[in-house]
Amino acid sequence: MSSSTKPGSAFFSDMSFPDQLYGVLVRSTIQHGYLVDIKPPAMPDGYRLYTATDIPGENRLTVDGTNIPIFTPYEIQYYGEPLGILVGPDHETVQELVASVLVETELLSPLTQTDSFASSQVVAKRIHFSGDPDKKLDKSKNVFETTCETSPQDHFYAEPLGVAVTVSSKKLDIYCATQWPFHVRNSVSAVLDIDPSEILVHPTAIGEPLDGKIWFPSLLAAQAALACVLSHKPVVLSFSRQEDFLFSVKSAPARVQYRTVLDENNALKAMSVRILINAGAYSPLINEIVDRMTIAALGPYYCPEFKVETFALKTSLPPMGAFAGWGEAQVSFALENHIARIQSELKLSPTEWKLENLLDRGSITPTGGELKQVRRYEELFDLVCYKSDFYRKHTAYDLLNRERENLKDTPLRGIAIVCGFQNNGFSSKTPPGGKYAASVTMDTDGKVHISAAITSESMRKITIKHAAKILELETDLIRFTDESSDFLLTSGPETLSGKLTILLPLVEKCCTFLQKQRFRNPLPITVKRTYKPPRSDTWDASLLQGNPYISTTPAVCAVEVELDPLTWTPHVRKTWFAIDAGEILDDRIVRTAIRKSFSAACSKTMAEYLVLRDGRFTPGDSVQYDILQASELPSVDIQLLESAEPPRGVGSIPLLLFPAAFSAALFQILRQGITSLPIRPEDIYTLFAEKEKPV
Repeated sequence: MSSSTKPGSAFFSDMSFPDQLYGVLVRSTIQHGYLVDIKPPAMPDGYRLYTATDIPGENRLTVDGTNIPIFTPYEIQYYGEPLGILVGPDHETVQELVASVLVETELLSPLTQTDSFASSQVVAKRIHFSGDPDKKLDKSKNVFETTCETSPQDHFYAEPLGVAVTVSSKKLDIYCATQWPFHVRNSVSAVLDIDPSEILVHPTAIGEPLDGKIWFPSLLAAQAALACVLSHKPVVLSFSRQEDFLFSVKSAPARVQYRTVLDENNALKAMSVRILINAGAYSPLINEIVDRMTIAALGPYYCPEFKVETFALKTSLPPMGAFAGWGEAQVSFALENHIARIQSELKLSPTEWKLENLLDRGSITPTGGELKQVRRYEELFDLVCYKSDFYRKHTAYDLLNRERENLKDTPLRGIAIVCGFQNNGFSSKTPPGGKYAASVTMDTDGKVHISAAITSESMRKITIKHAAKILELETDLIRFTDESSDFLLTSGPETLSGKLTILLPLVEKCCTFLQKQRFRNPLPITVKRTYKPPRSDTWDASLLQGNPYISTTPAVCAVEVELDPLTWTPHVRKTWFAIDAGEILDDRIVRTAIRKSFSAACSKTMAEYLVLRDGRFTPGDSVQYDILQASELPSVDIQLLESAEPPRGVGSIPLLLFPAAFSAALFQILRQGITSLPIRPEDIYTLFAEKEKPV
């Protein structure tokens, strides 16, 4: 490896190796069918093609019970599915050879998502209910109903995906940006049929993964590792920006339908929710996504009778996976969109109605657990309303928009306020090999070494700062151990919420015990702690009963929008957040995390439009895919409540709340709801044109 690079601090693409080969994947050119034959062209010396028949071990990647072929041996499930890897010393030549590979196939009809589907298409489902909401809905004459859809979203990493594999010191060294190094190691071990101890995984700079680098890097690592072992040379498999866009995992698109009836006091009486998730050909995390969307369906509100039906459907689309929030953001958008319609039609105060219908400490949650956390929503609402001048603006805009004769009467403005919470530390189940552990060692020289699967640089700074406070040491005496899998304790995936709610408390426990022992026992001292999932009597994953999360982060968001009547383009005048994130260990890092998530939320809501044509993304989409630039982001005000409670995650808050608040603000202007994401000017124009059509 180049001496100028260092794993963990360098991007994968900055690395190079002597005598390395370049790998390019050979992919299917049909959406669904059978693979008949693969015929490579005549290849120069030093160029080789490896397929499923060359795999010495298992031809599969396993995550949470889902198996994905490393290279498909027979049935092609989606356009672009890997069939093999072609390697050689010149990257351009490899690409030319891949383009000349002849793939013979037999076509089959693709699987699609519709409202009516066969049971064989269902890869995961949940039906969770309380009481008999259907009876209440059938009897009511005033049922509110909305259906919202969210399209796939690309993670659009700063660095396209890739992996480098080489052999050194009698070990297989793997360099890649991954949230789960031990899954990379175990997957490669199974594919190559070698002992995990012979594999060393070096996590490289991960950037902002948005929970999209949990399992996919393991697939790339297995493909490149096979080529490395068989060719006896280092292999670099690096996606171009276009290849990353076309073939990397996207967030799973979803359709969410709400049907609600209120009681005589306009409180929630009964609610029916139906969620359809397009899981693509493979979705290894789909069981957790289904569970989390089901649990999140009622949001922060109390409803005595409800039914939530969630179905994940297999289709002939590329693999679909998690995004920050694991589907909870899609549900939050649909729920708050639904609530905004109810409040508008009945002319209800958005703040008063929400506060009257919110769950708080002592309430029984939709999963039957007792809410033990004080959520402080009243403080959060007061703070956002004061900062945004919400009451005055909402009243004025509502009056103007109701009396306006047409959209040429400017200015066209709306403001909306929504609430919700980020769930932290999902307890549904720990995947095989996914336990969490941390250790802290103090050497004889007083220096401290932390071993924990925390790859985020900002999270490492928070952890070191917190450890220094407990141990009463300077931060420069504390560091993390080598980041490779040989030196880290076996651990599960590093997710957005798991870093604060699982890994940080483990390090804290280690440091607290170490502080008690360091003056009583001789150094060095090592303290290790392992995360223990909740007992079955506190959370029953099979029944979705109990308390599924370690903690929640309550938040309120207001968005003020102005609509340009000439271009139909909505502009965000300003956004306000108030968040109860527990103890703030580093104010700057917390605000930076919120702003980064806010950037992704704005881009998802207003710009990132993905279209699948015949089961694939087209190359032109990678050029036309809009990502909001920093200069285009609206102004945002972030308020953090003071608290002595344990730190809680904030990384998903804007993604959970901003899209719904933005849509609700547009609702106040248009008097109609935008029910899909992203929200484009042409969608607003179409909605207005439909409204203006003569009956």
